[in-house]
Amino acid sequence: VELNERGLLDSTIIWCCGEFGRTPRVQWEAPWNGGRGHFGNCFSALVAGGGFKGGKIVGESDATGENVAKRPVKPEELIATMYQLLGIDPQGEMPNAAGIKTQVMPAKLLTEII
Repeated sequence: VELNERGLLDSTIIWCCGEFGRTPRVQWEAPWNGGRGHFGNCFSALVAGGGFKGGKIVGESDATGENVAKRPVKPEELIATMYQLLGIDPQGEMPNAAGIKTQVMPAKLLTEII
């Protein structure tokens, strides 16, 4: 709210996520003893400001949160989209002292939220 009130939200990207989700079921066996393990199949990320459209959802898990049901989103798609919004061409070529041609982030953009 404060960034918006100060007129800074359009020039600031807010990004909140982890590198994995948590298992959708409690694991009672050791070493978890009632906890939840790491789970890489599905996880959530939140982005706001900086050119992202508000109120949009991309992707969907199944009813238990175990697997992607619709529109899987790869982390590199989010990074490429952020680069684009920051004015960095994700398809652009990176300088390389060895002369190897590499792109900044060769991934598709999340056009649903920009």
